[in-house]
Amino acid sequence: LYMDLGLMIYVIFLVLDILISIWNSYNAGKSLEIMKIENIESDWPRMVAYSALILSFAGAAYGDLGILSIIAYYLGYINIYTLISLLSFSFIVFGFLIIVFGLVITVDSIITAYKTRSFTSILVAIYNSIATIWNIYTYVQGFSYALQTVNGFFSSEDRNSQAIFVILIILAVLIAIFMVYGAYKHGKASAYKIKQEISVPSPVEA
Repeated sequence: LYMDLGLMIYVIFLVLDILISIWNSYNAGKSLEIMKIENIESDWPRMVAYSALILSFAGAAYGDLGILSIIAYYLGYINIYTLISLLSFSFIVFGFLIIVFGLVITVDSIITAYKTRSFTSILVAIYNSIATIWNIYTYVQGFSYALQTVNGFFSSEDRNSQAIFVILIILAVLIAIFMVYGAYKHGKASAYKIKQEISVPSPVEA
């Protein structure tokens, strides 16, 4: 079984999305623990850290469900219509979460870039801004089709495909929780290795 070039690029994108999500959850755990150690009680940094954590979950779940769905399709467990319906569901639900909490991350990265004026912070702010605009644009463009696809799928009488649909979503969510929580715990532990300088990394939007 061969995978066409477009699908290969999409899978690479999903893998990168998962890796970025793991990195963000690691940084979120590190940031929250630093705030705890330093008794930082400001609401905005906490909001940003928790937003990064939710964004990490959404990005990981989006990537996991996409990869699991493609694997299931190539192994013959689901047909092409079920695959498209799964990707559409992921786009609607996890895509929405990525946009909402990605906006918080983008605003924070712009604030950080304005305050620090460092090359890295400016680069992150530019990347996050472009990613946010692109995510919103693609969501608006694809929402109607994705919703029609999911509605049409559940209007059919194919209960077996619908059961696999639900199972794959649950599996993807569980894997995403495991990934994000593991990275988050490692991030918290890494906060205690910081001796002198406290740095709160800026999350990167998926």
